[in-house]
Amino acid sequence: MFGNGRINPTQNLVDAFPALNGYPITDATSGYNPSDPYSNRDPRLKMFILVNGGTLSSSTTAINTAADGPTNDGLLKQATSTRTGYYLKKLMHSRVTFTSTTTSGQRHVKPIVRYTEIFLNYAEAANEAWGPLGNGGHAYSAYDVIKAIRRRAGIGLANGDAYLELVKNNKDEMRKLIRNERRLELCFEDIRFWDLRRWKENLTETAKGVSITGGAYNYINVETRDFASFMTTNPIPNSEMLKFNALIQNKGW
Repeated sequence: MFGNGRINPTQNLVDAFPALNGYPITDATSGYNPSDPYSNRDPRLKMFILVNGGTLSSSTTAINTAADGPTNDGLLKQATSTRTGYYLKKLMHSRVTFTSTTTSGQRHVKPIVRYTEIFLNYAEAANEAWGPLGNGGHAYSAYDVIKAIRRRAGIGLANGDAYLELVKNNKDEMRKLIRNERRLELCFEDIRFWDLRRWKENLTETAKGVSITGGAYNYINVETRDFASFMTTNPIPNSEMLKFNALIQNKGW
């Protein structure tokens, strides 16, 4: 709001969005073009994240996030400018105003739980219990859920989502796909961090960004993350420790 880039999506997240044909951009079949990285991608990318040249709200003015851009929207132009080369678009009201003297009068509703999250929870559990195609006697499988979510997003419509068909008989590959769909669908909804903890995945991955200069895309390190293994459990509050001296503090705290 008011020209403040407080929450900057990372290059790590941008790279997690597949190509329009459903393949990860690391797969040669995706057709990913490093010189034109935002074209032919999962439509959710530009719905959730403002990339260089994108627009916000009902404005038709393109926002230039390049390091050599002419406005303060560019990378590190000001203390409040983007640090990663991206701005957050998801959760931004479509009628947002850009001045501090005008209010839109529109409500901003933050859901506690979304229907999509419930289906993703089911897909994750179903894959672990019965594999990608098993349904345990229920109406649908993990495969069915992921297929519906990706179809709604507009992925793989031209090729029958060939990548999903490729992994549907592999529990481990389906697990990766389900986790990535959670990452994309639920991004910026206060879920990803907790997912990584419960999966015991790497939480020390460096946050990356992009510096665009002269039309060339140069990827940069933005912020290092320090997360020790003992941090997967929280400390017992000191106030509770003082109440009962037989309590033993969780390891590492």
